[in-house]
Amino acid sequence: MAEDEHQRRDREIIRTERSLLARLGQAIKVADLMAVLMVLATFFSAYATWRTALVTSTIFAVADRPFLGVQQISFQETDTQHPTIVVNFKNFGSIPALDAIVGAHAVIDGKLIKGPADTMSEINAGILSPNVPHSFYVFLPQDKYAAVAAGKSNLQVHVRMIYNGPAHQKQLCYFERYAYDFRMNIFQASGGDDRCGTDIF
Repeated sequence: MAEDEHQRRDREIIRTERSLLARLGQAIKVADLMAVLMVLATFFSAYATWRTALVTSTIFAVADRPFLGVQQISFQETDTQHPTIVVNFKNFGSIPALDAIVGAHAVIDGKLIKGPADTMSEINAGILSPNVPHSFYVFLPQDKYAAVAAGKSNLQVHVRMIYNGPAHQKQLCYFERYAYDFRMNIFQASGGDDRCGTDIF
């Protein structure tokens, strides 16, 4: 009888221990799950922070930087020994462009046209303040202009501007080709990029 009582007590102890172990196991599983969820929450929070910083940096880089570009290209004088093309350009951004180098060339029928000996194909413009107009001049020989005006030759003007923003972190660039339409007497954009140095210049 005493032995049966003893066995019953042992079985109850074992059942109690198993119950405690089962509860402990469940608690550990819940704790592990919570730990995994906390790790995931930390990861997604860090990712969201990184994305926010990246978007903010991109918006700042685009909004708060100089943008050099051409406002207009036209013939200014055509009845001289060297007919003149004027390239009007300016900084369309909100802050000054620094260390700006601006250049333009005429290309007729795929061939680069050299200007008169006393003219420059590039200038060191230095600092270009926002919304201040500037001009650059390209000269053609009279016979070349006559062929362009008559529609016998194709004229393009290649404009390149290399400059820096205030941070000096990355050199900025503008390159654009403008094709002359002799019927309308206008220059129209004809392709370009922001890398420079990829075309005849």
